[in-house]
Amino acid sequence: MYSELWQFGAMVVFFAVAVSLWLKIVYLPGRTLERWEDQRVRMEGERTRQEPPAEERRS
Repeated sequence: MYSELWQFGAMVVFFAVAVSLWLKIVYLPGRTLERWEDQRVRMEGERTRQEPPAEERRS
């Protein structure tokens, strides 16, 4: 009886550790990188889309 409880508890702990490691190593760094790349593209796009001064647009 107790051996099954220990096995179940060990399995729950194993999955909790596996999920937390996956979050810290794979998922969260990937999300951070995606947000950083999106921000970088947005900033570069703003720099290239600047309109010329009004004097240059009239000519």
